[in-house]
Amino acid sequence: MPLLRKVTRAVNLHVISTEDRSASGNGDVWTLPSNGRGDCEDYALQKMKDLIDAGFPANRLALSVVIGLRDENHVVLIARMDDGDYVLDNLNNAVKPWRATPYTFLATQDFRAKSTWRVTLAGPRANEFS
Repeated sequence: MPLLRKVTRAVNLHVISTEDRSASGNGDVWTLPSNGRGDCEDYALQKMKDLIDAGFPANRLALSVVIGLRDENHVVLIARMDDGDYVLDNLNNAVKPWRATPYTFLATQDFRAKSTWRVTLAGPRANEFS
């Protein structure tokens, strides 16, 4: 858990939050932060990279799309630990169990096959989508 906290704090401190709509007008771009700037999924991708580089198993990390506090789509990183799944968020330096967040989880990457996404539907508003 100390590694998760360390990476979360470091990325949240060093990346400036900005929308990264592509200049070509093709919508949101999911990539590592560019020039120290990025939005929620860019933070999550940077945290994933940094954790894997530090030796954290890639098959215990996944991105998740959630509904945020203001009804907006938001992306967080999930770290699977022996005692459950934890959320690494660019809006909060705390690493929390997913149930301790205010988010409704819509879809999550498969932990082993990153190109596969699974409907999650968990959290306070999940019944609105089932």
